[in-house]
This record gives sequence, C-alpha cells and structure tokens, in this order.
Amino acid sequence: MRPRLILRLQSDGAAALPWALLDRDGHVQEQGVSDDLASLADYAGDRPVTALVSGADVLLTSALVPTQSRQKLLRAIPYALEDMVSGDVDDMHFVLGDKDANNRWAVAVVNIDWLEDWLERLSAAGLSPERLLPEPLCLPLELESWTVLVEPSRFLVRTGPQQGFGGDRENLELLLEMALEEQSEWRPQRVVAHVRDGAGLPDSVAGVDVENRPLDSAEALLCAGLDDSRQIQLLAGAYAPKQTGGNLWRPWIPALILFALWVSLDTGRALLDQRQLQAEIRDLETTNLETFRQIFPEASSLQAARTRVENRLNQTRSGPRQGGDALLDTLEAIGPILQAGEGFRLTGLSYRNGNLELELTASDLQRLDRLQQELDAPEQLQAEVRSARSEDDAVQGRLLVRRGP
Repeated sequence: MRPRLILRLQSDGAAALPWALLDRDGHVQEQGVSDDLASLADYAGDRPVTALVSGADVLLTSALVPTQSRQKLLRAIPYALEDMVSGDVDDMHFVLGDKDANNRWAVAVVNIDWLEDWLERLSAAGLSPERLLPEPLCLPLELESWTVLVEPSRFLVRTGPQQGFGGDRENLELLLEMALEEQSEWRPQRVVAHVRDGAGLPDSVAGVDVENRPLDSAEALLCAGLDDSRQIQLLAGAYAPKQTGGNLWRPWIPALILFALWVSLDTGRALLDQRQLQAEIRDLETTNLETFRQIFPEASSLQAARTRVENRLNQTRSGPRQGGDALLDTLEAIGPILQAGEGFRLTGLSYRNGNLELELTASDLQRLDRLQQELDAPEQLQAEVRSARSEDDAVQGRLLVRRGP
C-alpha cells in the first residue's frame, strides 16, 4: 500500500478539514486539522488523496428496480428514489452499490452542486482525489451490530455493509432510536459506540444494548475501513478520475511480466505447432485439389480449376439472368443500401421461392422502419417488416424482400 493523505470534507466549505497521513501499512502517521488546502497539497506531495464525505452530505439507501440491464437500472434509480431526496433528481449524483439478498440495490446520493464545489476547491489547491468515499462505510462493521462514531459536534452510524447515516450530535439519540424502530425484520443485537471527547450513548436505545468504547482518534478508526471491499466510490460516471498514462499501464504490469515469461518458455512449443499447422495446410491443399478435379476432371492443376471457376462466375455476371439468378439480382440491388447504412447489423440471410429474408439487429425500431423504406424505394423491390422485438438495448427484426412485377 502506498502512503496516502486522507481528507474529511465538511458540509461548510469554509470549515477546517481534519486530515490524516497514512504510512505503507495503513496506520496513521500524522494527523491534524487545517483550513489551508494549499498547505495540505504540499503536504501530500505525490501521495494519492482519498476524500471522505460526511454522513450528513451523502444519502445511503436502497432501491428495488425490476431490470437486469445496468443501463436501464442507472436511468431508473433516480426516479425510484425521487420521494427520498430533497430537491430535483437532476441535481443529484447517484452511484450504484451492490445488490443484496432481497434484490435491492444499494445507492449513494450526493448533491451535484456540493460535489462540484468541493472538487473545484480541491483542484484549485492542487489536490486531485482518486477516491471519494462515504464516511459511514469507513466504520468497522461487527457481526449483528451497528457501529456509531460519536464526536463532539457530529456522529456517524453504519447499519449494514453499504448502509448508514450521519448528522449533528444533538440529534443522535433521536435518529438512532427511529432507525432501530424501523427495523421490523432485522434488528442488531447491540450498538457499538466509539466515543471521542464527550458523553456516550445511554446503555440502551429502543431496547437494544449499547456498548460505549472510548476513542482517541476518529481518523484512525475511519482509516481502518478505507479498503473495505464494500465501499462505494462516489467518483463514478462523469466524475470518474482521469488516469495518467502511468496509471493506465500500472494494472497491466503483472500481466505483461507473465506474458513475457510465457513467450520465453513456450517458444519451442510454438515452433512445433507451426510445423504441425504447415502439414495440415498441405493436407488441405491436397484435399481441395482432389475436390476441384472431381468437379472439373479436365483441369490439370488447382490453378487451372480456379481459372475455370472464375470464368463461370464472369459468364454469370455478364449473361442474362433467369430463374435461379433472381437471387443475384436481388442481392445486387440491396447490396449498396446495406453497405451504406448505419445503425443496424445483418445477422442472417435466407432465400426461398423468390423471397429473400434478412435477419438484423437494429439500434431501435425507427431505424428498422427506415431500412424497410430504403429497401422498398427501388421500383424493382418490395420490402416489408415481418417481425420486430426489443431485446436489451437493441431491436431484433426480420425483413422480407422480393422483386416486384
């Protein structure tokens, strides 16, 4: 692990930021509070920066959306949570987490103005966070327990792998009691409260036992959960960090080393396979020659047989077409249309009784209709849509093309 700088972002952009510098083992090496972002940038140096969003500024919730398509899911989530967010969903940044056993998706929601304001402040000071994480998900999560961080002016609560909340200290008991009473199906066996510089929680809240533990450093407690696999990276979508060339190559370095080792060890086998393939090619050429000689007994060589086939094709192209040649006429007429078109892909073709059936995958139903109109435009062709069905983000369709009278 590389040493890194941790920043705890505040709701008030003018407030001083608690920070911590981690060593290679993930332990807090130094920590403090600063209102000078430029000095923190100098302090960070080339260390990566991770910023934490307080529980009061991020909504951690879940939504049930009946779709398997991730693109449709991303479009539907904001409207599924419309009643839970204050303000317009267009002003919010939604990030998907994991799906639980009840098929509900964890979702983190942050106000776009707040997010962009902080990113601009950090960027202006020379700080570019590679991760932006919800603070509640940095708290340790013990079996059948909720975890609470109690600080003099605020609090954090982690209620599940990707669930939690936060707020002002004076509202902690009330909000915690309400959250516990809402848990009709699953209630924790206890609440573990890590208390720094102040009074802890009562021995029991909403009938759940509370264990208060004194805490020296809130930053040390939060940093212990930075690499939790259940974290939700808020810098996603349009806010995903831009990687440098070195960062782009770094994940591939182990694979490149293994590839070079494989090449050096497998050279002999590659040469052996090459000789075997050459032998197979010679056998195929012999088989092809025998097949051509069966069709063209008078051909003296494979080249002579190929020449005879090319002559037959040239005669077919230049001579009159009747009967079975109607397929060639149809293909010749629709070829330029299919080749010049965009927004669809030809996946199958069949011809029977003068009818040419095309199987296609189109971007949408409108593109399939336009293609039918384009094929129907020439006087000698008639085209109609036989079937169309939506599948994922595309349309599977069948077009019938026949030559007109």
